[in-house]
Amino acid sequence: MSSSGELAAQLSALFRSDKLDTAESSASAATKFITDKLNLHDSRDAEAQCRMLANIIDACVEEQVAQTVSTAVLSEVITLMSESASELSQDVRQTALNHLLSKVQQRTSAFESAIIETRQALARILISDEKWEEAARQLQGIRFEQLQRSYNTKQTFEVYVKTVELFLQADQLEQAAQAQGRAAALVAHVTDIELVNRYRLVQARINDLSQKYIDAAAAYHTISQSGLKDAAKQTEILERAVKCAVLASAGPQKMRVMTGLHREKMASSLRCFGFLEKMVLKRLIKPDELQQFSEQLEDHQRSLLADGKTTMLDHAVREHNIFVLSSLYTNIKFENLGRTLGVDAEDAELMCARMIAENRMKGRIDQIDGVITFEGAREVKEVSAAIFLKSQTTAQPPPMHFRESVAARWDERIVKLCTAVEESVDLLIERQPIYTKMLFRSAN
Repeated sequence: MSSSGELAAQLSALFRSDKLDTAESSASAATKFITDKLNLHDSRDAEAQCRMLANIIDACVEEQVAQTVSTAVLSEVITLMSESASELSQDVRQTALNHLLSKVQQRTSAFESAIIETRQALARILISDEKWEEAARQLQGIRFEQLQRSYNTKQTFEVYVKTVELFLQADQLEQAAQAQGRAAALVAHVTDIELVNRYRLVQARINDLSQKYIDAAAAYHTISQSGLKDAAKQTEILERAVKCAVLASAGPQKMRVMTGLHREKMASSLRCFGFLEKMVLKRLIKPDELQQFSEQLEDHQRSLLADGKTTMLDHAVREHNIFVLSSLYTNIKFENLGRTLGVDAEDAELMCARMIAENRMKGRIDQIDGVITFEGAREVKEVSAAIFLKSQTTAQPPPMHFRESVAARWDERIVKLCTAVEESVDLLIERQPIYTKMLFRSAN
């Protein structure tokens, strides 16, 4: 078997021929040279093939071989190793590509294209073996931003998106999120709608797996509206959007997203449409309806919260039911609220307090009496109606929200009065210090 030095000399001699005056003839000569050396038709010895390929690759990076010759031969080696129908076994092709990568990485500036093509070829082989994470790491190793040549934005973006897809298939959420950040910087410059939708889909998936359900629902909804040709795919994505919207925390933003989904023409054909409609129409969700919807969720969406017994869906439905009750009642005891939600009074109070603190609901909590008074559900005209009711009759007690508003105004006036007294005393001490001292002395 020829050594790498002998092969380097043969390559140099071959490419000095006057007949190789075009890229096509050079590629043809390189292919013939590799094929002859491998002796594909007469030899089935995988070990011998690996050694010969390694020698050819080593010859290409010898200093005596011109850069144009090395590039042409290595390109044909990569092409041959990328052909799934090649007579070379997959192990031989993978071993040769790994050897090639180890050699050319030492001279990145000279072999940029070879590095990119080699990593992509290795990724395809690993994908065929369903080694998702290893394939993703090969593509992740292509650092377009560090290369001297500028590459097509679409090509770069597609590699980044494929990397994210592979990490997601390997259940590597953190790595997928990092790779998605690289793609995010280019998405505004890509016009291929199918490629952009692939990016949006992985972005939505990352938000879904990260339990950022409101962002995931909005992203899925956007994809479903982007003119997908496959009706089944559109239905699947719209259903994902509904599931994520349901799992999102209750509040105005969730209601806006769910209302938009409810208006979609295809929404009524979804299995989860009935559940969606009850939420949009602000109706209480019953335990049996919750159970039916839970069976449609994916495994990661059924994960338990920190308490070890409550799912994300349980939590979301309880918050929704609180939101519904806030529009039905002026106030309610936590004991009664907890009974409706299926939790104890303490948990009901904690949920309400969190929703109020996060500005997702307006209300006031009376911990002494164990009552929550809902605010913001009534318009100004309803308050006016309550005032009119009070002036007409004294037999019927005024609504709680009216009494609360009067108490709030009274508290505000007391604060203003105390502030005015304090300012007056400070002014008196400043302008009449002797008189003030005598006044306080006589008071004592």
